[in-house]
Amino acid sequence: MATKTLRQRLFKAPDFETFVEENAELLTPLKLSDYLGELRKKSGQSMGQIVCRSNIDRTYLYQIFNGTRKPSRDKLIQLAFGLGLDDDGARKLLKVAQKSPLYPRIMRDAAILRCIHDQKRIDETQELLNRMGLTPLGGEDKHG
Repeated sequence: MATKTLRQRLFKAPDFETFVEENAELLTPLKLSDYLGELRKKSGQSMGQIVCRSNIDRTYLYQIFNGTRKPSRDKLIQLAFGLGLDDDGARKLLKVAQKSPLYPRIMRDAAILRCIHDQKRIDETQELLNRMGLTPLGGEDKHG
């Protein structure tokens, strides 16, 4: 169902409680771990391949995929590289995880977006960020 239709239902309902009762299945947020599982399956990659392509510690990656770890924005961006997502795929991944999107007016985000668009590898992206004097992916994280 389109968001516009759901919005119309919201305003036509006699009250909010009725709206929630009648549309509960549409309001349940997509779990990040479920979404990542779908993306991995679509990509046809093994977890080992995603570990290599994302440069995320194997244990940490498994914890993200099984829902026991909540990844930072940078880890999600690294996952976008690991899963071979395009810029729309990366945007949706960040949205599902309730993280801010990559914003082209911010130099670091613009560099990352360009690398995703050009299908660069994570190491090529890190190299560009370093050359530009920008914080590398994972550089602000405390874990893995």
